[in-house]
Amino acid sequence: MANPTSGHEALRIIDPEALILASLVFQSAEKRINEVLDWWAGAGTPLLSVQRMKVLATNTNSSRKDLFVHFAELASRYGYRSWAKYAEKVTRLPDGFQRSELTLRGCPTLLLRLRAAFGVGAKADIIALLVGTSGREVTVSTISTHLSFTQTAVRDALKEMAMAGLVRESISRPATYSTSRKPWLELFQPGEEGHRHHPKWVMWSALFDFLISAKQICLTAAKSDQNSYVSASRARDLVESHRNAFEFHDVFVPDGRDYPGLEYQKAFGKVVENFERWVISGD
Repeated sequence: MANPTSGHEALRIIDPEALILASLVFQSAEKRINEVLDWWAGAGTPLLSVQRMKVLATNTNSSRKDLFVHFAELASRYGYRSWAKYAEKVTRLPDGFQRSELTLRGCPTLLLRLRAAFGVGAKADIIALLVGTSGREVTVSTISTHLSFTQTAVRDALKEMAMAGLVRESISRPATYSTSRKPWLELFQPGEEGHRHHPKWVMWSALFDFLISAKQICLTAAKSDQNSYVSASRARDLVESHRNAFEFHDVFVPDGRDYPGLEYQKAFGKVVENFERWVISGD
């Protein structure tokens, strides 16, 4: 999406694993999502991280392992053996079936193109994050939180990339890491496109998790006679657990101390509205 108030087009980088898990949750609301997921399972699975999707599906406020299993069944249907062991049932397409091919263009596909070029793993994802944060210096801990890789895996990858001169390591402690955005954009977006379009990193895994959990809180409150204070308390905990993601993207979150008890339902509504405005704005 483009920010209409800016002088350049700032596009958000896709997080494929987070997007797939969110799509699986909301597929009942839009039938066409099923078709897109099935197409992606055939065409895009080689650019997905099995381990990362498994971590995202299980390390959330409420386990969504069943979603991971469902996609594993879709992927294994197209013959991707690395996913078959996670599927509860495996079916096969008819012999001679041709998979669709991906066409990766533009800023949103930067992470996918890095994976296509350098392999699926921590290094490609780290570069996408560093490029998408406009040269911001980030710590191992921050990168680990954004990407859902262990700090050990992130630290090892950064050390090797620093040795190769692909990232800069600070002398401060804790060490911070950054990279020059321009060379990467010229490499992956040759010509004028590399100067006009600035890809932006988004904490989609955290934001989608908030959206999915918020939906569940609302559905549970509507279908049960549970105490309204319980719903308000769960909403408060959910917002606080995702505060870092909101602050990273300048999504305003009201001070919970101003909304005691049931009053927090109003604050929760404002958070959802602010999140919606941010999504629409493209900032």
